[in-house]
Amino acid sequence: MDAMTGPRTENIPAPHGEGGEGVAVFEEYMAHLVPHNPQWLASPPPWCADLRLSNEAVVDGAGGAAPGTATSGLRGCGALALPVKIAVSDVFGRHLVASRNIVPGEVVMVEPPLLLALRAKSPPYCSTCYKRARDYTCPKCGFFLCDENCHTKKHKEECSILQRLGLAGPTAEEQQREERALSERLSAMAPEERAHAGALLLRAKTTATQQRHYEVLRHYMVVPTIQTLIAMSKSELTRRVILSLQGHQDEASQRYRINQRRIVDVVVGTLQASTDAALLHKICSVWDTNGFEVPLGWGTRVHGLYPFSSLLTHDCRANTQQWFTAAGTLVLRAVDHIAAGQVVTTCYTDPQWATMLRQDHLRVSKQFTCTCQRCADPTELGTFMGSSKCPGCGGPMVSSAPLDPTASWVCHNGCPHTESAKKAAGAGASVGARLRGLDPTDEAAIGAAADHLKDLLYPTHHVLLQLHVSTLRTMAERDLRELSDAALETLGAIAKEVVGVVRRVEAPLTRLSVRMFREDVRIRLEGLRRQKLRGCSIEEELKDLTPMMADCEVALGWDVRMPSFEPVLQEYRALLNTSS
Repeated sequence: MDAMTGPRTENIPAPHGEGGEGVAVFEEYMAHLVPHNPQWLASPPPWCADLRLSNEAVVDGAGGAAPGTATSGLRGCGALALPVKIAVSDVFGRHLVASRNIVPGEVVMVEPPLLLALRAKSPPYCSTCYKRARDYTCPKCGFFLCDENCHTKKHKEECSILQRLGLAGPTAEEQQREERALSERLSAMAPEERAHAGALLLRAKTTATQQRHYEVLRHYMVVPTIQTLIAMSKSELTRRVILSLQGHQDEASQRYRINQRRIVDVVVGTLQASTDAALLHKICSVWDTNGFEVPLGWGTRVHGLYPFSSLLTHDCRANTQQWFTAAGTLVLRAVDHIAAGQVVTTCYTDPQWATMLRQDHLRVSKQFTCTCQRCADPTELGTFMGSSKCPGCGGPMVSSAPLDPTASWVCHNGCPHTESAKKAAGAGASVGARLRGLDPTDEAAIGAAADHLKDLLYPTHHVLLQLHVSTLRTMAERDLRELSDAALETLGAIAKEVVGVVRRVEAPLTRLSVRMFREDVRIRLEGLRRQKLRGCSIEEELKDLTPMMADCEVALGWDVRMPSFEPVLQEYRALLNTSS
C-alpha cells in the first residue's frame, strides 16, 4: 500500500526518501525478516517446496532458519536468493518486483506485524490479547481487558498514557465507601420509599458504567497512534520505517479533519503524549494508507502494520494474496504465475464488488484512483458485474468512461437508452437497501431475493453473484445426496455461472476461487455419481475436473478456517476407482 498503485494518476511528487534513502530503510527492515523466511535462503530447507503446507506450519517451520542471518544485511549476502526486490518508479513509487519466476502457491514472504492495534469501530476487545472482552476493565485506564492476567508490560506502557483520559471507574475502596454511604441513606428511608430509591440508584450506576464503556470504545481511534509513538521511542529502525511509509495528507479532506479532532487534539491536549502535530498526522496517514484489517484466530479483527507488505502494489486482479495466522502473522502467497521482472500485486478491496464500488472504496480509504485493466474495461473483463438491465432491450448497461465517476451509462448492445452516473449509483444503493439484514444462511430468502432482482439486474451483476456465492457457501457442508435431480441441476447452474465469473476476475488460487471451485466440484461429482448409477460412462468428465481438484487440494489446506477438501477428494477417488 506504500506504492501509489495503479498506475499513479494524480500529479503527486514522490515522497521524501522514496529513492535510495527510503529503499535502504526497507532493505534494512527486510533483513530483519530473514529468520521468518527460510525460503529466501539460497539453499532453503526441503519443506519450503511443499506448496500444500499450511500457513501455520510455514510460520512454525521458520524457527530453524539460519540464526544470525538477519544481522548480516542483504546487500552482497550470497546466502540469500530473494524472490522479490524493491524498485522505484514514477508510476508505482516504491514497489516490489519479482526477481525470478514465482510459481502459484509459493510463499513469497512471511511478515510478523510491526504493530497490532484496536480498530476504530471494534466492539469491546481486550487491549492486550484482542479477544472479545466482557465487563472487566483496567482499574487505571478503564480500557477493556480479559482479566488481571492481561495487565502485561505492553498494556502498562499504553495505560500510563491512556489513564489521562479519566475513563477508569471508581477503585474498590471508593466503591465500598460509596456503597456504605448509600446503604446508610437507604436505611434511613421509609420502607415504601427504599425499594424505589434503590432501583433508581442501581439504574444510575449502570448508566454511568455504560457511559464510561462507550467513551472507551469512542477512544479506540487514538490507540494505534499511541502504540506507534511508544514503538518509535523504543526502536530507531521502527521510527525510520514508520516515517518512510507513505501516507496521504490533504488538509482539506474530511479524513484529515477527523484525525485532527479525534486523535491529534486528544493526544496533544488531553494525553500530552506529543506536541508534534505534524508527526501525529503523519502517523494517522500511515495507518490510514497502510493498515491491514487482520482476522485473528479467535474470531476478532484488528488493525495491523506490515511495512514490507505495504510495498505491494494494488491491482483488482492481483497475483498474490495475503493470509493471516491465528496470531496475526502475514503469509503472502502467489495465486498466479509471476514472471521475473513483473510487479508483485495485491488487492486492497473486494474483487466481488463492481468497479463503481471498488473505485469509491479506494478513493475514500486509500486516496487514489485505480486504473488497472479491470477498472478501465466498461464490461469488467466481460463479466458485466456492475450492469443493470437496459430498460429498452434488456442488455447490460455500462459506464461510458469507467474511470470517471460522473460519466453517463450507455447500453452495451447499442440501444439508445442512457442514464446518469447518479441514477446508476442510486439503483445500486436501492438494491443494497433491499438486501440489508438478509440472513446469509436463509436459502429461501436468498433465492427469493435473487429471483426478484433478475428483472432489474444483468444476470452476472455483482449483487446477484454475491447472493449465489452465499447460496453455495450455505451448501458447503450439506449432503448433496438429499437434493432432488431438479434442485441439484439448479445448484449446478448457479455454480457454473459463479465459477465462470470468478475465473475472469480472480487468479486461480485465491480464497474465493478455490472455495467456489470446491462447491462446483462437489455438485458435479454428485451429478456424475447419479449418472454412473444410471449406467453412464463418466471417465472423461472426471478427468475434466483434474485441474480444479489440483487447485483446491493445494489452497484449501492453507488455513484451517477454509472448508475441508478431504471429503471431496475421497468422493472423487471413489468414483475414479469404480469407473476404471
